[in-house]
Amino acid sequence: MKNSIITVLAISILLGSFVQLGNAQTPSGTTTYHLVPSWIKNNALKWSQQEIPDADFVNGMRWLVEHQVIPVDDIVETEDGSILADSVKKIAYSWSRGQVPDIEFIHGIEYLVRHGVIALDDNFVSLVGQDNLTKTSVQNDTKKSVVIVPVFTASAYSERGFYSYYEGKCSSICLTSVIYAHAPLGYTASVHGVYVLRSLGYHTLTDIDVDKNPKVLLQYDKVVLLHNEYVTKKEFDAITTHPHVVYLYPNALYGKITVDYNANTMTLVRGHNYPDAKIRNGFDWKFDNSRFEYNAQCNNWKFYNVTNGIMLDCYPENHLTHDTKLLKAIKDY
Repeated sequence: MKNSIITVLAISILLGSFVQLGNAQTPSGTTTYHLVPSWIKNNALKWSQQEIPDADFVNGMRWLVEHQVIPVDDIVETEDGSILADSVKKIAYSWSRGQVPDIEFIHGIEYLVRHGVIALDDNFVSLVGQDNLTKTSVQNDTKKSVVIVPVFTASAYSERGFYSYYEGKCSSICLTSVIYAHAPLGYTASVHGVYVLRSLGYHTLTDIDVDKNPKVLLQYDKVVLLHNEYVTKKEFDAITTHPHVVYLYPNALYGKITVDYNANTMTLVRGHNYPDAKIRNGFDWKFDNSRFEYNAQCNNWKFYNVTNGIMLDCYPENHLTHDTKLLKAIKDY
């Protein structure tokens, strides 16, 4: 993002810079408003209580725009924001509890996008800088690279997903989760990794694409794996047999799931101490590197070799937006 979305949101809400929410005319001529998905309100509640980082909340705001809940055409420049306002968290909390109408909370989003606060097409340039783009972009590479977007993992971390079971908030019924193929990814599903690498010209596929057609990876010279913590056996085999993989996030290929596309659900069958407390990696994968998952500082990071690629020894989510050396290492492999 070019600026602080939260600061401008605070200004636009608190000073009354109201912008009408995206709407449509019905045949009768009356105006109807799009509803905000429940997961965005849930994110707002968690963010207001400091249970999730700013990036997860901001990503929900971007989702509203990218899915045309709020239509935006012209984008202009605006001044930089600065400090995250506590008052915005109070508003987010009230809104998530139903004490503030949707329209009064998101009226500022269109304003933010029109003024370049939410960058829709040039996220990487705004975060890393134009000068580093040439060094790290793969736009003109002759070799084809692809990033696998971890939609299964995003679904596992969703409300009433696998982690509700792990945390004792739900019975084993939550080990079958809805697949949210288009929901925001968040920190646990590599949201920064996806945005930055897409901006650099990497092709993307989702877990679903690979599971349905494992041979699709053979079209690419290099596969970049993110925090794809939960995968099917077909996806696991396709990744671990590809000859050139960058395992960018620790704890990938950790939980084995099955998928029912007719019901749009996925079910954990093995891993993460299930169905036995002694089971860690659901595939008994010898290269499991989950021990590095909580090293988010990434000081003096390094890649090390495995049979079919290289693995990073830290969780790089907060570094991909500015670590040119790391991005160049991914490109050059």
